[in-house]
Amino acid sequence: MPTVREHLNKPVISSTNGEKLGKIKDLYLDPKLTRVVAVYLGRKGVVTRKKQMIEQDKVQTCGKDAWLVVRGDVVVDSGQIVGSRNLVPSREVRGRKILSEGGTEIATVGDVILDGECNVKGFTLANYPASGPLTERKAIALGAFTSLGSKTSPMTTTLAKAESMEIGVPVETGTSTGIGTSTGTAT
Repeated sequence: MPTVREHLNKPVISSTNGEKLGKIKDLYLDPKLTRVVAVYLGRKGVVTRKKQMIEQDKVQTCGKDAWLVVRGDVVVDSGQIVGSRNLVPSREVRGRKILSEGGTEIATVGDVILDGECNVKGFTLANYPASGPLTERKAIALGAFTSLGSKTSPMTTTLAKAESMEIGVPVETGTSTGIGTSTGTAT
């Protein structure tokens, strides 16, 4: 599965006229870190420097070489996206500490793992101080987390779940994924 970093700097192209609208600078996630909500193309303007974004629902294809959007007029100022102040840039997730529920440092987030529809499936690991199953796997499924932290607080996981839950592998329907979602697939 691709990571956010693999999508950075890919061109965003209008499928109606082939116009290149910009390059992906970052992907913005919903507050629960479950899916990509917007594509950040950078800032525009000399004085105000407004954030230029595209809502994810305007994206037709998250391709290997480029992303296609429905038309050329989908680039908007971030203030036009409902709830944009609560969105989380993926760059703010990278580097977050991951702790066990007992407070032991497991690793930091290296990157965000996405599926083909830009749903968050888990996180790659970086800077892991101890060896074990997670250092071999180098990733933790989203459903293994009990808290996703914030800019200033770490993420927490149940170590047994983190070591056993596969990213993207179906789980029993109705089973909690650990953060209040139940989807039938480990997210």
